[in-house]
Amino acid sequence: MPRGYTLVFSKDIIQSRRDRICKQLDSLLSENDIFIVCCGRAKAKPGGLDQTYDFIPHPDYYWLSGIRRAEGIVVYSKKASWIDFLKPISNAEIVWEGVSEVLPSEYRDLREFSDFVRVNSLKRFFVYGESTLENFNINLAENSDWFDIRTCLHQTRRIKDSAEVCLIEEAAHIAKKGYDRIRAFLREGVTEREIQIEYEAEIQRFGSHRAPYDTIVGTGDRAAVLHAIPTVRRAKKEELVLIDAGVDLFDYCVDITRVYPIDGKFSAQQENLYSLVLASQEKAISIAKPGTEWRSVHYESAKVIAEGLKNLNILRGDTESTLESGAISVFYPHGVGHLVGLRVRDTGCMENNNPQEICGVKLRVDMKIQEGHILTVEPGCYFIAALINDPEIRKKYKDYVNWPEAEKWLTIGGVRIEDDILITKGEPKNLTSIVDKF
Repeated sequence: MPRGYTLVFSKDIIQSRRDRICKQLDSLLSENDIFIVCCGRAKAKPGGLDQTYDFIPHPDYYWLSGIRRAEGIVVYSKKASWIDFLKPISNAEIVWEGVSEVLPSEYRDLREFSDFVRVNSLKRFFVYGESTLENFNINLAENSDWFDIRTCLHQTRRIKDSAEVCLIEEAAHIAKKGYDRIRAFLREGVTEREIQIEYEAEIQRFGSHRAPYDTIVGTGDRAAVLHAIPTVRRAKKEELVLIDAGVDLFDYCVDITRVYPIDGKFSAQQENLYSLVLASQEKAISIAKPGTEWRSVHYESAKVIAEGLKNLNILRGDTESTLESGAISVFYPHGVGHLVGLRVRDTGCMENNNPQEICGVKLRVDMKIQEGHILTVEPGCYFIAALINDPEIRKKYKDYVNWPEAEKWLTIGGVRIEDDILITKGEPKNLTSIVDKF
């Protein structure tokens, strides 16, 4: 990771991002307002003396500056346009970390910030990110105004530029190395933890900076644990393994899930489930186009799974009722996906203050998708004992679920298939399709 003031993105890319948001900011700010995005500071480890957690810049700051150095701020005002204030290099950093850069002329010393505010008669402050301005006397704007500007920033940041897409595609190529290693390594008797180690070691060999989230590995019935922490459980010959693992490059991520049979071949029951989820994903991806409501993508993916489960005699009744009642959520208990790119959860959907249920689940993202968005498409179908054996759930959905039949699938666990999709003017582009499915 770069230290000091090294830019991850070119100055032209950074300026183009700032230009994209300027007109909207100008409509929301008065002459004496200032918009500030803070990078944050390194956080000390409890009892760690001089040790800190690995520093990760706040994503809004990083997107607007391309700088990863702690405690910087980027500011915008109608009077002065964009200015970067950065903390000078200390002697301790030079001695302990080998940092040798000097402050470039286009950046201002953070210690000059108070004078800048005074000279420009700036009175009202919109502060975002991880604030490091405790020692400055600032008058924070009202929360209602914060929401409008934050939403404006996040809606702009969701549209990925070419430099961002390139980083994500590079991350996908590294992830392929990790998944190829898993497939070569899988055999009866390996533990979930060993699978994790093989994957993470391989992606780091090929340039990943870190795993963007805790790697998920579930074998056998643990494939139904949505966020399965890898254990020392040993895989059995005829089981499935679900791996949800990504790659991080300069905080840009891929989020991928694959399911493989341990012994290289599906049983008839496993193949039925896998084919069903794959068909659901393919349907969802096919309709992920500009102007489509994300809830519609989820609905169509759930419809495919519901119809498949009816064919397997697990669900009964008409499909529409199964979806509207929420019965499908017993087997598909999460949304079809989320925004991804700069961090594994990217900007989220904060303007969605009151998430609505669809097919029995509340969606993380509920919006009209646009060209330039990148979203995961990750339908799943699981046989989760805690849901299938819950008396209240059984009572609620007794008209829709054939419970004795569902119980026969508990040892299978579940299947989830996940890729990262770039929304384009035409057909959606699967940025992670190079990672082999089974």
